[in-house]
Amino acid sequence: MKKGLLEGMVFALLALYLVAGAAWAQLPRSATLGTHATGTGFNSIGIGIATVASRHTPISVRVQPSAGPPAWLPAMDRGETDMGVLTSADAVTSFKGIVLYKKPYRNSRILVVGGSLHVGFIVAKEAPIETVADLKGKRVPSDFPGIPIVRLNATALLASAGLTFDDVVKVPVSDLVANYQAFLEGRTDASWQSAASPGVEEANARRGGVKFVAALSTPEAAKKVAEIAPGTYPSIRKAGSATGIVKDMPLMTTDTYLIATKDMSDEAAYQVVKALWEYNEELGATHPILKDWQRERMVNDKAFIPYHAGAIKLFKEKGVWSKEMDALQAKLSSQ
Repeated sequence: MKKGLLEGMVFALLALYLVAGAAWAQLPRSATLGTHATGTGFNSIGIGIATVASRHTPISVRVQPSAGPPAWLPAMDRGETDMGVLTSADAVTSFKGIVLYKKPYRNSRILVVGGSLHVGFIVAKEAPIETVADLKGKRVPSDFPGIPIVRLNATALLASAGLTFDDVVKVPVSDLVANYQAFLEGRTDASWQSAASPGVEEANARRGGVKFVAALSTPEAAKKVAEIAPGTYPSIRKAGSATGIVKDMPLMTTDTYLIATKDMSDEAAYQVVKALWEYNEELGATHPILKDWQRERMVNDKAFIPYHAGAIKLFKEKGVWSKEMDALQAKLSSQ
């Protein structure tokens, strides 16, 4: 190899190293990630994301458990929380300031779309309750002032079977943890849970076995669910795919998002998404609930809020961001 060519290659590599080093030097040393309370599926998702991002970027990501998005979205809107994990239903209703949210939180941006979250009621395994319709007259957790999206989803799920909270014995609870505790103590016949969450595993051990209550999957039921809880739909979960799924059954389904404030730098957002993309298998190994967070789901043409510019940069580099996504991004950004 000629001396001049070799020197040119060394210079180019050195320049690339210096540019990359300068970019990394501008990254924040730490970032916060809002989740639901400790022990919930969303908290497990947040811990897994924080582990991978902290390990493979210069950013130390710290999980902040709370009652749910209504607790941490205001902080994100003020620039005090950097990232968060929530459902597509929470994302779209909070972004627009509709349904449960009286104020629009316009600073939210998608980093990645994650797995589908299957939610619903669990009951004791021996209970004569198979479908949502069988909850009529049973003791069911209600209210959820600390996490109103659960109240909305539970209302939608009951409506799919032609029921309202007036058709059950309401047991007021403040949030997911209180709902879970009421079930463990035998004060309710059902508990609101997400498949593969730690709460289901513990309830299964402490209550001698639990099972999910099947949602109704008729077109009419799906329409009712979507009208009440935007961004949700029924889908089939296979028997044995998670604790409590004792047979193939439809469950209420919503997508999950990792979002960031739009004020997060493009480079920080880019590096976080790059870590989740390039170490995707590692992410899935942190908890069973994260096995559905696959690369092919990260860009979703059914997204309800805009993507972060830093995430778009990474997806374009990977060749998965299309002209159709450009059009969707423009539409969502102009809402």
